[in-house]
Amino acid sequence: MKTIQLISILLLSTLLFMSGSVVAQDKKVKKEAEILFSVPIDCPSCQKKLEAKLPYEKGVKDLKIDLEKQTVWFLYDTTKTNKNNLIKALDKLGYQAKELVPVKEKVEAKENK
Repeated sequence: MKTIQLISILLLSTLLFMSGSVVAQDKKVKKEAEILFSVPIDCPSCQKKLEAKLPYEKGVKDLKIDLEKQTVWFLYDTTKTNKNNLIKALDKLGYQAKELVPVKEKVEAKENK
């Protein structure tokens, strides 16, 4: 009888432990997004200015600036910032940003019409 109770307690403990670890894994899911902006940058000093300031913007995980294409790509944490805040940060530095919609999204939008 005691062995049955012991086995029951062990099984319940195991189930509780496993369900707790599943919940903990759900909390660790990162909420990241990417966005590409067209920004009128035309000189290396503009690029250096953006590279010096934008990484410290709240929520920015990574950024890449393409001087030839005049684009700025961001990887950001959606729980800390959004695309409007990134546009404001670029505007604050003196650069007007326009979001570029990826080709794949343009094709999908046309197909849904």
